[in-house]
Amino acid sequence: MMNNDIRILYVEDNEIDTELLLMCFSRYKFTQPIVIDVAETIEEAKMLFDKNLHQLALIDWNLPDGEGIEVAEFIREKHQTLPLFVLSGLLTSSHEFRAKQANVTGYMEKNYNKAFANHIYSFL
Repeated sequence: MMNNDIRILYVEDNEIDTELLLMCFSRYKFTQPIVIDVAETIEEAKMLFDKNLHQLALIDWNLPDGEGIEVAEFIREKHQTLPLFVLSGLLTSSHEFRAKQANVTGYMEKNYNKAFANHIYSFL
């Protein structure tokens, strides 16, 4: 890994979604290499997160050991300005309300296309 790599924490328990995200970022080749650290649970995310290493976090809402918003709250306690996005296959108004309370940068439905990649990349 080189020093100019972009480091993203991706919290996702679905292997297909992880592959889609990796394909999305590789397909739309950005100027800097992107390294994605994948955590499948809340506890794994808490262990992997490094406020001095990660430049962005993408967090699935539904995880095997709880709701991803818990990871968002954990990260916000340690890093107030890190770009932080909560993702879900279906976002409800309740999700949006809780995401706003946790002071996340954004909440998005999963859609691994060029617009999604560009939106995420604009925060790096």
